[in-house]
Amino acid sequence: MHKLTLKLVAAGVAFAAASAQAGERVGDFALIDHSGAFQSMAWHDDHAAIAILPQAVGATDKASLQHMQALQAKYAEQGIEFFLLNPGHETDREAVAQDIAGVDMPVLMDDAQLVAEQLGLSRLDEAVLYDPSSFELLYRGPADQLESAIDRTLAGETYELVSISTDGQAIDYRNVDAHSSLSYADDIAPILAENCAECHREGGIAPFAMNNSLAVQGWSPMIREVVMTKRMPPGQIDNKISHKMKNEMNLSDEEMQKLVRWINNGAKVEGDRDPLTALVWPEGKWTLGEPDLIVKVPAQSIPATGVVDYMDLPVDLGLTEDRWVRGSEVVPGDPTVLHHIITTVVPPEGAPDFQKILMDILNKLPEEKAASIRTKIFAAVAAGKQPDIGAIFNENPEIDINAFLGGGTDPDMASIAGYAPGNAVSLNPEGVGGLLRAGTSLNLQMHYTTSGKEAVDETEIGIYFYPEGYVPEERMGGGVGNAFSISIPPNAKDHEMELVTLVPEEAEIFSLMPHMHFRGKRMSFKAQYPNGDEEMLLSVPAYSFNWQLAHELETPVKVPAGTKIIATGAFDNSAQNDFNPDPNIEVNWGEQSWEEMFMGFYTWKNVNQGGSE
Repeated sequence: MHKLTLKLVAAGVAFAAASAQAGERVGDFALIDHSGAFQSMAWHDDHAAIAILPQAVGATDKASLQHMQALQAKYAEQGIEFFLLNPGHETDREAVAQDIAGVDMPVLMDDAQLVAEQLGLSRLDEAVLYDPSSFELLYRGPADQLESAIDRTLAGETYELVSISTDGQAIDYRNVDAHSSLSYADDIAPILAENCAECHREGGIAPFAMNNSLAVQGWSPMIREVVMTKRMPPGQIDNKISHKMKNEMNLSDEEMQKLVRWINNGAKVEGDRDPLTALVWPEGKWTLGEPDLIVKVPAQSIPATGVVDYMDLPVDLGLTEDRWVRGSEVVPGDPTVLHHIITTVVPPEGAPDFQKILMDILNKLPEEKAASIRTKIFAAVAAGKQPDIGAIFNENPEIDINAFLGGGTDPDMASIAGYAPGNAVSLNPEGVGGLLRAGTSLNLQMHYTTSGKEAVDETEIGIYFYPEGYVPEERMGGGVGNAFSISIPPNAKDHEMELVTLVPEEAEIFSLMPHMHFRGKRMSFKAQYPNGDEEMLLSVPAYSFNWQLAHELETPVKVPAGTKIIATGAFDNSAQNDFNPDPNIEVNWGEQSWEEMFMGFYTWKNVNQGGSE
């Protein structure tokens, strides 16, 4: 820890009152860089310090940049991390990339300008040295005088904060004056009501309620921290490159500015009007209203500690006639212990024969390719090994993995919602549905984790039918990508993998969902079209095991037959990952949370519909 008292070597930096002042703890922050990678400063706490220089397209201070590059060449291997920071100036990623062509430093995209403001940056030629462990500033001033601060930091010296004024181009901050007198009732409460209060309420899933101004004031330091580190709202996507999502939970740049600046200015509340106290929430536990059929999962007793093996629970739906399904919803009995449910629809004739499905699929492939796959399978079996099914699927995306993971091959068969944190509702568009035939049952793969106290889980599944006699015209389909072969080296910080899933017919893509476990770091999905063109569909730069969302496209993306969905992701098996059970072991595929999975779940609707009535 450095002792940070002010030492003004030259005149101090003039700036807004909310900016970092000399001797103050700056705090943690996280930003997405110009390549789409999530950069959390706390993740770099194994480094001695982080050096940052502003970048602006066409206006970056070239002399300062050259000094930073020289310092990077000298100190990058000695525990100093180097970044550029775009403080909301020309935020187009391609333009930024072109501007720094040949420079090997990520550009942190500070679109809301809050990080630059927090660091007290006022000019484009100001460099800062930042401690990612204590979240304190060590230096702010010209890049050509940064080296001495780096040397003292590496030497473990205790020294005063050095702040030196510069005379470069001023950073143009937006809305600072307009936000100097924000109203809690008119400016802040509406943001919280729209983005936070549904979870942060009495009986909600969040750990505390934000149901009045006093609670908001009390929690304001925490609110500021989670906004600056992008931990909240949960399930954030990179909405600068992703398609627009229906269930996007990102705050806008201005919403972030208002929240953080209001808190920085003392979280003042004036007057008695409090919109949060007037919020009324729907009664009942069902998001979609009372279901037509409620499936009660047999109660499960979960111990306080230990490992609970995956369990498969058969559940009879009690259907005596065929019914077409519009949607479904899972209400967990105890979300503190229920980690996920994978729901498989079992037709009246029983579960599919997966060996037969595989053989049928192989028989439909070109004979040369089918023979090659058979040879690999039989060679592995003859050697007493498990066939590398993951490699077979990834090399042959035309094989329908969904059939092996519970989807079956009946195009009319309904799908029923599973459950993962943040993901429990499935609703088809009007006129789209699937069939549950009389005698159909469910198989529920239940995964529980212990919470430190004994629990009883009584989960329910609600199913919503179309009116009797109504047959929806269209069916929702989809696919699954699954890497069965995973080998993450010990202490790997960014172990990358790729999945390829084929869209065999012309279709409209409705949703995409990543799935990994504790070491999951990021995942993105792009469409690769038959002509070779590629389009980014979704980027989840900071994957969270606790919020596994099916991201729903606001406008479905129509893709031609033969399109490939390429999922690219990475795992963090290092000690920097706070959720990592053990960074010193190789991690392989497995069902338990401390093992790993790499999966993409997709829903799409074929343009040319088949199926029967």
